[in-house]
Amino acid sequence: MGEVLISGVPGAGKTMLLMKIIKEFDNVIWVTTTRSAKTLRSILKSDDVWIIDTHTWAHVKFHPRDIVISNPLNLNEVNLGISRILDSINGKCLVVLDSLSGLLLYHNLQRVAHFLRSALVKMEEKNASGLFTLVKNAHDIHTETSMYALFPVVIELLREDNEETKRFIRVIKATKYIEPSFGEVKIVKDDIIVPEHIMEYILKVLKS
Repeated sequence: MGEVLISGVPGAGKTMLLMKIIKEFDNVIWVTTTRSAKTLRSILKSDDVWIIDTHTWAHVKFHPRDIVISNPLNLNEVNLGISRILDSINGKCLVVLDSLSGLLLYHNLQRVAHFLRSALVKMEEKNASGLFTLVKNAHDIHTETSMYALFPVVIELLREDNEETKRFIRVIKATKYIEPSFGEVKIVKDDIIVPEHIMEYILKVLKS
C-alpha cells in the first residue's frame, strides 16, 4: 500500500489529477467531503466507483454504490463506511479522500489526524492505497505542516494567474529522489498533462 497527499489551491487541477489516477485502478472508493455523491458521480461519469458522501446531510441515495453518511460530524461512521466497502472488495483498492479540508471545517487537527490513523490502519490491513487532497492556503501553517507530516509523499499543484493561467506540479516529499521535482502542468479537454516521470512515480507509490 502507499499514501499520497495532493495539495493545491482551488483551480490548480486536483480533481482532474484524481480522475486521471483512478483510471489506473479497478476498485476505487471515493470519500467526498465537499460535493454530494450525485454531483461527484456526474463529474466522474462512472458507475463503478464506490462513493461515500459526507457532504449531503439528507440521507438520500441515488446509486447502489453510494453510501450517504447520516451524520457527517461522526468520523467513526465515515471509517465504518470505508471498512464495509473494503471488506466487500477483492483485489487492490484505491481509497480517495477529497478533501481533508472539508473535514477540517468541522473538526480540529487532532480529531482529523486520529481519523486518518484509523483509516490508514484499516487500509493497510486490506492492502489498499490512499490518495488524499488538501486545499492549500485554506489553513494556518501549523495545520498544513502537520497534514504534510502525516504522509510519506506530498505533491503540490500550483496556479499562477498573470496574462495567462499557468499550472505547475512540485514534489514536496518523496520516498526516493525525484529530479526534476518541479514541472509544468497543462489542462486540456477531459485530461491533465503531468510530467511523465512524476506521474509514473505517483502511480508506482499507489500501486506498491
